[in-house]
Amino acid sequence: MVHRLKLSISAQNDEDKVAEEVTRLVDNGRWQLSDGNALEGVFKFRTFKTTWEFMNKVAEKCKEQRHHPEWTNVFNRTAIKWTTHTPRGLSLKDTYMAKFCDDVAEHLGEQYEADKPKGDETLKVCSIDAAGDCCARKEGSK
Repeated sequence: MVHRLKLSISAQNDEDKVAEEVTRLVDNGRWQLSDGNALEGVFKFRTFKTTWEFMNKVAEKCKEQRHHPEWTNVFNRTAIKWTTHTPRGLSLKDTYMAKFCDDVAEHLGEQYEADKPKGDETLKVCSIDAAGDCCARKEGSK
């Protein structure tokens, strides 16, 4: 359960509704609250192609909603952070887009990991170091 006082909610949003939606998302274990004003999550898929398809579907919805994430991608993982910059804080657009990401990921067969990183570690899983040898030439290959 997310404590209401830990939330920084964007002005002109129904505070109770945002708190309810954030609590639902965090309690499901797929999203973490970051600094009280953002939702962060990591999505992992079997292939880069599926990961890219996920990102394209989210990007299409972003254009429609006029709302974008902060995100990074390395090979088959995408780390996403939803927050509203103006006015600053969490908004119903953030919770809507986080839920949309969950739905698309489920449809595309996300390889859900219950032990997902928390807090500052979330975006680090999509660093170059986290890619491992996915981009390195295999021994014996030309």
